Amino acid sequence: MQNTDIPNLLELQKIENQIHERHHNIESHKKRIEYINNQIEKRKELMNKNERDLETQKVELMEKEKALYSLEEKKKKSNEHYKVAKSQIEVEALEKELKELSPLIEALENKILELLDSIDECEIKIKDGQNFLKGSKETKEEIEKEVSEDIHDDEHAISVFQKKEDSFLELLSSEAKSLFEGLKKRYKSTEFITNIENGKCKGCFYMLPSHLVESVYRGINIECCPSCQRILAPGLD
Repeated sequence: MQNTDIPNLLELQKIENQIHERHHNIESHKKRIEYINNQIEKRKELMNKNERDLETQKVELMEKEKALYSLEEKKKKSNEHYKVAKSQIEVEALEKELKELSPLIEALENKILELLDSIDECEIKIKDGQNFLKGSKETKEEIEKEVSEDIHDDEHAISVFQKKEDSFLELLSSEAKSLFEGLKKRYKSTEFITNIENGKCKGCFYMLPSHLVESVYRGINIECCPSCQRILAPGLD
């Protein structure tokens, strides 16, 4: 006489697989939101950095412009003095000063141009960041709504599967029910029922004694693998 617990245990394994799949779906849905939140936070951090850089560059630009103005004023006065210089010593001193001022002024002008370009780039990056965050907010709201609906569907399916599981549990003998509960906790999301392939437990590849294999195929008693303790079945199709 065939053991009636075996087919019920096989059905319970299928149900557990379906529940696990739904739980996996829920985690995947949540990861979509986590990914978007991470991208938004990264972009916020980058935009904050760009704003700090922009402020620093604007301060530096003001300092360079003041320095340039000061040098240009100094050069202007030196030129005026040069025009009215009376002695050779005075002329040579002013020529030296003007010669030294010219490269300093040129270097500052180049630095100011670089800062202006850098400021323009920062402002563009900040504008792009603002547009990204604005678009991300709208996208996030849409995805959150979609994810919420998907999670609700999966949770409903899990509830249905659990009720179905309860109905099969009622059909099990106390021994089989206890075995099921123990293996379910031990293997959690992995299968706790496995079939035999070439005389081995397909779950852990342990070579099974011939008398145990014969018992499994007769289907009279519930047999477990001596190695991994999974319930053995002749086939799971």
